[in-house]
Amino acid sequence: FGTPSDLPSPGDYDGDGTIDIAIFRPPVGLWAVRGGTRFHFGIQGDRPVPADYAGDGTACFAIYRPSSGMWAIRGVSRLYYGVFDDWPRAADYEGSGTASPAVFRARTGLWALRGITRVYFGCCLDWPLPADYRDNGTTSITIFRERTGLWAGKEITRVYYGSIGDVPVTR
Repeated sequence: FGTPSDLPSPGDYDGDGTIDIAIFRPPVGLWAVRGGTRFHFGIQGDRPVPADYAGDGTACFAIYRPSSGMWAIRGVSRLYYGVFDDWPRAADYEGSGTASPAVFRARTGLWALRGITRVYFGCCLDWPLPADYRDNGTTSITIFRERTGLWAGKEITRVYYGSIGDVPVTR
């Protein structure tokens, strides 16, 4: 399922409580959910940012366009938040059941969570990996520092696990 140029874009697109296998094909803006829908939404250079922006328990198809900072959430909204070299990291940072657009600006370590807060955590070579590490329904601002294997979360523990060449993953 997919081709080498496709970007994995998993999410619970049908609201059944399980993550669906899906891809985004940047050259043509194709979204494909395995065993489900296929449609075009986005253009070359867009990054997939699926999340539950509507708070209804299903992932929305969404893209972030680095060239303009535009977030396009299919059937929900369009907004502008971020600049060219930001890492888009939408998640439920408040535990409300609704994802908020957010960016990590690696050159300064800035995390900007739209409508919530701005904090500095991490640096230029860190991977931004927000997730619900405490299993409390709230996403934690977290980084992985490949050169040392450091996993660090704002206001949660730090652990060393991994080394250079490892690709960090979260659920």
